[in-house]
Amino acid sequence: MTREKDSAYDIAMKGLDDVARIMNLSDEVVGYLRTPQRILIVELPVRMDDGSLRFYTGYRAQHNSALGPVKGGTRLHKDETIDDVKALSFWMSIKNALANIPAGGAKGGIAVDPATLSPTELERLCRAYIKAVFPILGSKVDIPGPDVGTPQQVMAWFTDEYENIAQCHEPAAFAGKPPILGGSEGRNRATGRGLVDVAEKALALNKQEIKGKRIVIQGFGNLGSHAAHFFSELGGVITGLSDVNGGIYRAKGIDHVAALAHMAKHGTLKDMPGTEAVSNAELLELSCDILAPCALQGQLTAANADRVKAAYIIEGANGPTTPEAEAIMRDKGIVVVPDIVANPGGAVVAYFELVQDLYHYYWKEDEVFAKLKPIMQKTMEEVWHSARKNKLGLRQAAWISAIGKIVEAMRLRGWIRV
Repeated sequence: MTREKDSAYDIAMKGLDDVARIMNLSDEVVGYLRTPQRILIVELPVRMDDGSLRFYTGYRAQHNSALGPVKGGTRLHKDETIDDVKALSFWMSIKNALANIPAGGAKGGIAVDPATLSPTELERLCRAYIKAVFPILGSKVDIPGPDVGTPQQVMAWFTDEYENIAQCHEPAAFAGKPPILGGSEGRNRATGRGLVDVAEKALALNKQEIKGKRIVIQGFGNLGSHAAHFFSELGGVITGLSDVNGGIYRAKGIDHVAALAHMAKHGTLKDMPGTEAVSNAELLELSCDILAPCALQGQLTAANADRVKAAYIIEGANGPTTPEAEAIMRDKGIVVVPDIVANPGGAVVAYFELVQDLYHYYWKEDEVFAKLKPIMQKTMEEVWHSARKNKLGLRQAAWISAIGKIVEAMRLRGWIRV
């Protein structure tokens, strides 16, 4: 039976239950992992430009701090829910642990479509959010970073509002800031860079290379556009791209620079000259070598998995594949590289940003990427060999490794008895 209406939290917990059985985890361990340590729900009054007052709902979930202060992005999206935030905070704990980042997972969000706000209204909303969640933030407690709808300007407002309230300079309290405010060079491109590093290693483990491979990317925002750039640098051929309005396809390849220019001018990829229009649903089913879902969760489901024609799925988004879909695609021989292996590049560089802020010593982008690549590729290789050795899927192998580290930290702290 399929469960197409499962929330992100349902999907995350189904994955946890699967791994818990394999690891033979006790009920108390699973209890800690299923339940965030703290969830804050806030109502945010915002004065609009026309003088009216509107209220928006914001969230911050702190999942598990056994490995260190919690870290995770803040999402501005019209469909944001508490279940999304809970799931994403859980995934951040797993992601940080797998990448050996000394931090737990957190996630925040505001239920709003940023495009409906003027710049001044958006700034007021961002400052209202930080004022509301301020008591649970800080470089030794919870370090928010960027996510959907929170570019560097938003992170700059977050940082400034926090420092205004704290009455001190604390750039380490946030990740993803503009470099002039203490942000790391390369942070804005790190998730895309890391995803391509992982894809390169995944193919190399099968004695293949990126050069000449047909690549389809769902989502042409910050992550997807930078992934397209780095795939192209390695000789990959971008044959499909999409945004919220639909997709474009060109068998001979799409110039990602021209696609960016078209999007900057028109606000969408739609009607880009020389390309064929496809729907977002059709885009996921295009024949290609690599499909990188870089939009939102729950895109590959039991309803469409049997029609996916990619050889590799490299998950850029968090939770884009449901468990039912993954089982179908694995049976077809499709290699699914899970989100917690493919997309932690931003989390790793956010940790680099914290280190740089604490030491007030900053690295150039090429140095940042030189430090990032071996971490991403080592993780991919270790998960690959673990999956082969134990006859598991890549996601199961990754989760087992990550959860094992969290469980050991909880045991040593005395939180659990086993």
